[in-house]
Amino acid sequence: MKTLKKYFIISAICLISCVSCNYLDVVPDNVATIDYAFRNRTACEKYLFTCYSYLPAHGDINGDPAMSGGDEIWTHRQLRQISGDTRQIAMGQQSTTDPALNFWEGRRSAKNLWQGIRDCNIFLENVDKVHDLQEYEKVRWIAEVKFLKAYYHFYLFRMYGPIPIVDENKPISASPDEVKFYREPVDAVVKYIVDLLEEAEETLPLEREVIEGTEAGRINKLIAKATRAKVLVYAASNLFNGNTDYSGVVDGRGVQLFPQEYDHEKWKLAADACLEAIEMCHAQNKRLYDLVEPALNTANDTFKLQTTYRQAICDRWNSELIWGSVNYDCSRLSRNASARLMVFNPGRVAVITSDWSPSMKLVERYYSNHGVPIDEDKEWLDKGWYADRHKVRPEPSSGAEKYLVKEGQKTAYLHYNREVRFYASIGFNRGIYFGSGYIKFPEDVKHCETLYNEYSAKRSPEYYSVTGYFAKKMHSYKNSMTSSTDMVEYYPFPIIRLADLYLLYAEALNEYSGPSEDVFKYIDAVRARVQLEGVRESWEKYSTKPQKPNNKETLREIIHQERTIELALEGERFWDIRRWKKISELNEQPRGWNVSGETEEDFYRVIIVAETPVEFSIKNYLWPIRENELIINRNLLQNYGW
Repeated sequence: MKTLKKYFIISAICLISCVSCNYLDVVPDNVATIDYAFRNRTACEKYLFTCYSYLPAHGDINGDPAMSGGDEIWTHRQLRQISGDTRQIAMGQQSTTDPALNFWEGRRSAKNLWQGIRDCNIFLENVDKVHDLQEYEKVRWIAEVKFLKAYYHFYLFRMYGPIPIVDENKPISASPDEVKFYREPVDAVVKYIVDLLEEAEETLPLEREVIEGTEAGRINKLIAKATRAKVLVYAASNLFNGNTDYSGVVDGRGVQLFPQEYDHEKWKLAADACLEAIEMCHAQNKRLYDLVEPALNTANDTFKLQTTYRQAICDRWNSELIWGSVNYDCSRLSRNASARLMVFNPGRVAVITSDWSPSMKLVERYYSNHGVPIDEDKEWLDKGWYADRHKVRPEPSSGAEKYLVKEGQKTAYLHYNREVRFYASIGFNRGIYFGSGYIKFPEDVKHCETLYNEYSAKRSPEYYSVTGYFAKKMHSYKNSMTSSTDMVEYYPFPIIRLADLYLLYAEALNEYSGPSEDVFKYIDAVRARVQLEGVRESWEKYSTKPQKPNNKETLREIIHQERTIELALEGERFWDIRRWKKISELNEQPRGWNVSGETEEDFYRVIIVAETPVEFSIKNYLWPIRENELIINRNLLQNYGW
């Protein structure tokens, strides 16, 4: 017997060739095959996991556009580890003939999310046939699949904007016109997703009812609540709320797909949803991660603080994690993000590649040690550090600096007097690397050496950081590296964590009613974990713009930067700058150090690391639909500018 999946594909191909429409949601006509898939509980559970299998690989440097397709990291031409798709997106070279990471059709390293939605519909239409499935299990599985169907719609919505709503599959007898779907208006799509998430949430289990050992990654009530909040924040944001740039996006029915009137109340809906999710988190004992590691009892407080922030990502199933991805092996991310901290034995196969490289733009976004931007920190400006940020400080590190920069070594001004999240997230030349299996100071603490041909540096045409920086944040301090072996700690990649939810709530509140005690409460909670003072206190004491937190517009800038810092390298900024309509920020040429420099003077020269000019415009907010799809279905409207 042919496999069920193969039969679906064959049926879809036959239908396309017969009626000249796309495969979007057509039920195969082989009833016996469907009945076989739902003949008993075991077969039905396999089909449930098939529905889960379409979840995008969050955190995948190849398959997740948000990980390598933005301005937080850069890679070099010879790189084998990063696919051409993400490079194409990062350089603004998307195309309509064969779009990179095409989740609409499942091409170019992407999963077919319409097929995922179709399989979810097949499950929901047939699960009642299973004779030996307990009622409580059936209720739970239905809720999980409803969530997945909603999430696949949301993922497509985030990429393409207005999309078709496919609530049920069309029968094989459907006419060609019946299966030529239209894209629905933004507000209709959002309502459909939110309503479906609410349906799912009602009967999903609580997190504590999900068995970590055997059910890790399964959807629970809290995931649905937090996802609903995020959907509503997107709906309230500039890209989807009164976006007059897309006023001409009108389909063949004369339907305006983007709302042209800004609806302020959408921010109230978003804020309320965020607060509901936060309150449920607190009720289920979710909290910002606080490191409790007996192995670190002898470590310096500086290391403990940095490691707390790192382990909020890398400590598996911790108190801050709301939804973690289990369909991507984060060991690959760890190895691409890590710096080499020693000379490897000759002939060793390179597994620590160091080629997923934070950009200098990201490095400069981190705050000073006073918790304000370095270009408005009074001390930085008064002492000339900002003007000299790209120069080597003449005095070698000493005193307390030995916990941040190798004692007696020199590095750029840019690497001194920065906040904890900078030191916890970014590896830099002569910067201390606490972890990698080492917990004692000073004899077992390692550091980066990135001048040309040093052990952390460019030593060959591939496997090196093109910017001179490393993503320390994305691997556990428990990872162990020697000259001959390396061991990487597994963790589920964070799709949603509590700090993200706090900052979404602060953003929604500020957009709705401006600065308030609750806005500052949730931003300050995130800052307090890394021992930064509150926003108002920091700006009043240290900033050249002390009034910045006091009005909606300038507080918005602070919240945006706070999200960029706190959630750096986690795939959030890629989508944030699109919903904020800040795509022009991607036109800044990616910068880094001259990694071919053999001396300090030569290395510490800022260079442009892009191979070709990067050009982004209004059209790049959304993905193009492949031209062939538009030929098959004339009812589909191409996205603006494509």
